[in-house]
Amino acid sequence: MREDTPLAVAEFERLRRASLLRQRSQALVGLLLFSAVLVISFQRSQFFDADLGGDPLGRMGEFLRRLTPDLRAEALFQDRRTEGSLSWWFYDLPLWLKAGWQTLEMAILATILGAIMAVGASFLCARNLMPFSPLRFLVRRTLEAIRTLPDLIVAIILVAAFGVGPLPGVITLAISTMGSLGKLFSEINEEVDPRPLEALEAAGAGLWKKIRFGVIPQVLPNYASYVLIRLEGNLAGAAALGIVGAGGIGLELQRAITYTEFDTYLAILMLIVGMIFVLDLLSEAIRHRLIGLGGRS
Repeated sequence: MREDTPLAVAEFERLRRASLLRQRSQALVGLLLFSAVLVISFQRSQFFDADLGGDPLGRMGEFLRRLTPDLRAEALFQDRRTEGSLSWWFYDLPLWLKAGWQTLEMAILATILGAIMAVGASFLCARNLMPFSPLRFLVRRTLEAIRTLPDLIVAIILVAAFGVGPLPGVITLAISTMGSLGKLFSEINEEVDPRPLEALEAAGAGLWKKIRFGVIPQVLPNYASYVLIRLEGNLAGAAALGIVGAGGIGLELQRAITYTEFDTYLAILMLIVGMIFVLDLLSEAIRHRLIGLGGRS
């Protein structure tokens, strides 16, 4: 037995080194392939040889310079007719705030509608709740198809169908929300504690009562958390969709782009970022309260 021990150790060491060599070779090949794809992507995207010049950092710096408004300290708090003041920079602030409020309304409505549809779809494609496998397969594939649809393309199609306004944006975001939350909700449903469901089934409860009393109490905090996170994304999405005519503050951003008002870009973008920042703080507070972290830092 003692004579075989060095041979076994040597064999183990040989196999270990071979395994390490194979793993390192695979990692090196993966790194080389990734690097090649990255270099090709830079070349294809004209990152280094665009018509605007060969220095990408210089182009970025020039663009940021154009975005920066020409403010003057002595005129900073003057009225909007004084060039270099904050009021002159945010010259159409009441209209932008009204459009921003419409964007928030679009995001809230789309999130609620999409979440409701996602909840229904999640029960239909959860393995522990829907025994009919063909229906599960159909709902899952439908959600996958929805997730592959780019929001901008859907919005452009709906703007052509319904006209310029918030309705195409709401429908687009609701559909997108259903696709993403439906998958997440179904995975949450499949991870619930099965014991309450077994007890309800033993008591003769039907599918609806199993969902109502056995699933919803377990999944509701996670549902709410994902819905709030999605609301933040939908607010940014609603602002972006406005560029193609789907309502909200994006319409004002599109107007500024059309007339190349670079400093107006920055003013509107700052409003959008501020809206998302405030919404993030509110949703974070709500999420913490739902999961029992309210009052903790």
